[in-house]
Amino acid sequence: MTVTIDGVDVTDRYVLDADGSAGGQVLLSSPTPLDSGASVSVAIDAVNDSIDTETIRPGTFDVQATDATVVEGEGEVNVYEETTFAFITADGSNDVDQSFEVENGSGAFVFAGETGAGSQVFAFDTAARNWSGAYAIETRLDDGSLDSRTGVTLRSLDLDVVVEDRSVATDGSIEGTIEANTADRTVRVALVAEDGRALAARNRTLAGNGETAFRFGPTNLTAAGPDNYTVTVTDSATDVRAASRPVTVVDAALKSAGFGSTVVSNHAGDVAEVTVGLQYADQATVTVGSDVAGFRANATVVDENHDGTVRLRFNTAAVAGRTSLPTDGGDVFETVSGGNVSDAVVAADIDDRNAVTGVPAPGEYPLSVRPGAVAGDDATAVGTLVLDKPGVRTVTNWVAPAELRLTTVDDVVAETSAGRLTPATEIAAGDVIVHRIVAPGLAGAFVRQPGSSTEAFFALAGNQTSGRYTLDVSQQEEVVNREASQLDINETTASVVADPDNDTYLVSYSLGGPPEVAASGDRAVRTTDGTVPTAGDSFLANVTIHERGPFTGLESSARTASADYALVDGTVQATEDPVVVTVGPNQSIRGTTNVAPGTTLDLRIRPANENTTAYLQTATATVATDGTWQARVDFRDREVGDEFVLQSVVGAVPEANELSVGGEIRVISTTAATTSRATSGPSQGNGGGSSDASGSGGSASGEAREPTVDQSPTATATVAPEDDSVVDSTREFVGGMIGRFVDDADEETLRSRLWGFDGLVTMGGLLLVGLFIISRRG
Repeated sequence: MTVTIDGVDVTDRYVLDADGSAGGQVLLSSPTPLDSGASVSVAIDAVNDSIDTETIRPGTFDVQATDATVVEGEGEVNVYEETTFAFITADGSNDVDQSFEVENGSGAFVFAGETGAGSQVFAFDTAARNWSGAYAIETRLDDGSLDSRTGVTLRSLDLDVVVEDRSVATDGSIEGTIEANTADRTVRVALVAEDGRALAARNRTLAGNGETAFRFGPTNLTAAGPDNYTVTVTDSATDVRAASRPVTVVDAALKSAGFGSTVVSNHAGDVAEVTVGLQYADQATVTVGSDVAGFRANATVVDENHDGTVRLRFNTAAVAGRTSLPTDGGDVFETVSGGNVSDAVVAADIDDRNAVTGVPAPGEYPLSVRPGAVAGDDATAVGTLVLDKPGVRTVTNWVAPAELRLTTVDDVVAETSAGRLTPATEIAAGDVIVHRIVAPGLAGAFVRQPGSSTEAFFALAGNQTSGRYTLDVSQQEEVVNREASQLDINETTASVVADPDNDTYLVSYSLGGPPEVAASGDRAVRTTDGTVPTAGDSFLANVTIHERGPFTGLESSARTASADYALVDGTVQATEDPVVVTVGPNQSIRGTTNVAPGTTLDLRIRPANENTTAYLQTATATVATDGTWQARVDFRDREVGDEFVLQSVVGAVPEANELSVGGEIRVISTTAATTSRATSGPSQGNGGGSSDASGSGGSASGEAREPTVDQSPTATATVAPEDDSVVDSTREFVGGMIGRFVDDADEETLRSRLWGFDGLVTMGGLLLVGLFIISRRG
């Protein structure tokens, strides 16, 4: 007996487990895995007399290699679509020449068969049968009863191939990843021309995560030449095939690199960002400076995410005193991270003959870039780095609600847009004070500090010897025989949000507030002598940057800035005293306050009369940027004449300054006034109502019908003069009502006016007048 695989004799790898003497079954086994796509044959040279010669005859037999094996009674088994799997009957009952039936996941009959004489195997070609989904194989005993039931689920292989870069040069490479829903599977990957020719191919084995990488390098691409190509991957077992998106290969001479902007501006001591664009290349080398400029450094970057762009950052503060750099650029050069894959600096150096002992001075420095990793190659683009003088631009004071905590730049943007972070010169004690510092030239040192923004900011603060700058907030009032108190602002009492790219730093903290807040307030700041700042105190916030690093040689006026603010007691007032509302929903109560815009005011409404059934209504109002507030309260369940007390509860307001005002539910009624009308024919109007001096009629005077608020629980109706007709009286009444509704539309809705008793009486009277007019005309 001879075993051949793909034309090679491998008989020595196999052991003869069954020679055919028992039922004519021949069984060979080997520990060597068999590729499902291999061509296998078994040649039987002769058959001994002791073997069943009627079943086994000499000759060469082709053997089908399957992709998977399913054993009878194994339970639920997963195999892949488009594969051939072997079903083996080996449960010990009637295993040879075993009959079976197949049904689909819905229980419908699909197929019936048997393993055949002397055989325990049946091969299911799922591609030929166009099977997918779930199936069950049931074997039967000789009496037709069920022997066992085996479930088989056909899953999609989900074979895919993804290339990293769709534009490459002939001296580059096409790289990517092969993916599938299985592991340890052999696939064949090929570089295919537009006419379908495979120009290069190789086998790859999927790793345990179902993925494997591939690469066609410069040798393959140079041989293929400039053109459009695809990468295909084929599953060796099933011939399932997937293709990549097209890849353009160009001549290496077409590779180029350029700058997103030819002029990059920043300040000495800051971090400059240079955008590099690559075409048909994944590497570029950037040079900053020159021999003439007295400084020169190089950085080679790799476009790891293959988007054609690399953002390179150059820290002008970190380069001071450096004569060499690590290959990844250290803290001098770095790329901006983005997405799951980040670009990288893979080489960097400083020309030691053109190194600087300090921060590069303000001025212009040449930029150049070329594709590849050789700084000496000809540049494909040039530009200019402009470094301006650093300095402290501004210090401004802002205020935020007491409960607000700023932690990120996004917080600052959102709260500013929402009007909860606003400039202020008077700040209620207990609100959050924010110093907004704009200081170009600090970013380079700031980003090198470890820890949070708060830790980094205060790590750089200190005196001329130990720090880069000082933040001093002192009382402005003169104190006899001693210096004014300073606020103890540090990393434990304040919080810093930094936006070094925009040279902006926001330092926030709270100052005292009401005694109950000051005693337990979160991070409330005290003075250096331990006292609690109170309303009436004024402070000057000053930032001074020391004459070091990029600020060396700058005049003091360019290194300092300040802004003052005053602490005041928080107060809440109502616009009206007493507050007047009517029965109905959405009754408006307005007022003003000096606490920070965006603060939420909690309002409580209780009955003023202790003999009245107790109730408690609550409402909230948000302080607008102009200090006003408005609450909407539902008074549908109250009655005309009810009196109440309106109070506020605000954390930043002392109890004595909280709102406490009375209110009453009244009826809003309208009293119509009359005017004398001319009776001469020429001047009389065409319709009812008062006539103007020109004699054109029909217009009612708004002034004659100015609405009034009845201060008594019951309104008094006004009787029309005797010489007025019913129509005229009706017109005047309707004009007055409309004038009231139009002129004071913002104060009260029509619907709420009709809730009052007088409103109902008025509408009833109007109905009777209308009926009277109809009867007269009838």
